[in-house]
Amino acid sequence: MFCDFRLKVFRTVAEMGSFTAAAKELGITQPAVSNHISELEGAVGDILLTRGRRHVTLTDKGRILFDYAGRILHLYSCADRELTPAGAGRKRSLSIAAVPEAARYILKPLADYYSRLNPRTEVSVLERSTEEAADMLRGSEVDLAFTVSALENADCRIFASVSVHGASSAMSTYYVSRAEGRNNDEVIDDFLLCCLTYR
Repeated sequence: MFCDFRLKVFRTVAEMGSFTAAAKELGITQPAVSNHISELEGAVGDILLTRGRRHVTLTDKGRILFDYAGRILHLYSCADRELTPAGAGRKRSLSIAAVPEAARYILKPLADYYSRLNPRTEVSVLERSTEEAADMLRGSEVDLAFTVSALENADCRIFASVSVHGASSAMSTYYVSRAEGRNNDEVIDDFLLCCLTYR
């Protein structure tokens, strides 16, 4: 119901690195993708994407808009779920295995914030070692794993490098990995976008 489709097009182009790939992903024509990006650039008054021969990259202003677009699209999604009667009774769940410090100091506040915005989604945060979290992810027991080292053979990226008051090390880097084949991509993407809106 709610969505600024131009923002969705912009994020898809930036994530996929290509107008052609974004058009295919969104089910629209490449000229339509170009028109949406041109409209956004006109509204901003500057270039958002640098076009290369095979790949596009974000400009400085593009990176700023990319971050805000993620937050805006997440809030649209939350409003849509709350206001659309069709989704009124649908329950969702998200399970996360995380090393103790990430679970206590980062994920539990994020999970509480997410649950306030999405009261029909149950979020479970389980404290586990990196090895246990990796095993749970590989065994499809959890949707996400937050670990202190990158997991091999997983869709893994840095989630945060933070200094946490009360943690055992002055600065820690936490990696997030997502499970494959759990058919929970919508909730996973929603939660990760929600993390961007947390302050």
